Amino acid sequence: MRGDTSPLRRCRAVLFDLDGTLLDSLDAHYRVYRRVCARMGVAFDEELYRRHYSPNWYLFYERLGLPRDRWAEADRLWLEHYAQETVSPRPGADRALRALRAAGRAVGLVTSGDRSRVERDLIRAGWQGVFDVVVCGGDTAERKPHPAPLRRALARLGVAAEAAAYVGDTLEDVLMGRQAGTVTVAVAGGFAAAEALAASGADVVLPDLDALAALL
Repeated sequence: MRGDTSPLRRCRAVLFDLDGTLLDSLDAHYRVYRRVCARMGVAFDEELYRRHYSPNWYLFYERLGLPRDRWAEADRLWLEHYAQETVSPRPGADRALRALRAAGRAVGLVTSGDRSRVERDLIRAGWQGVFDVVVCGGDTAERKPHPAPLRRALARLGVAAEAAAYVGDTLEDVLMGRQAGTVTVAVAGGFAAAEALAASGADVVLPDLDALAALL
């Protein structure tokens, strides 16, 4: 654990990233991207995945060298293959969400994922109705790490950025939170290496969601 954790205790709202933060989806996403890239004829392996990954998958496609005119096809294939995957909550996710609810804080979700896919994952995790606001990829013209999605969620909650925290597992999550003006919490064990998160400038860096639940 690193950073001053006291700002978390003053937050009226805590908003989360989904993939890699609340859901243990790192391996599932790798398998899906491997299948998509094989169909698209694009080189892909675990090293490229970790080096180029971004929650903004269009940036990821660009880094992999996939031509822009094939992105729509890749999106279709991704959703088709992901529908065959089963992902579970990360350890501590349910406990953290329960702790927030018990404390009377607002709970939000701000994710890059497609809404239809996100809603299926929330149902499978038993999280229907848990979040006071859900902002998905495409709900704003700008995508993570641009702060627009997080700002939209805060506006819908009626909570000022300085009274909120954003919890994520990637450098883009930290950057979005900082640009929006929230407290930023980085949780290791997801898509970004722990060393990179430690150097990200997040206000709080935690080893797992159980540590977050304990703070809340």
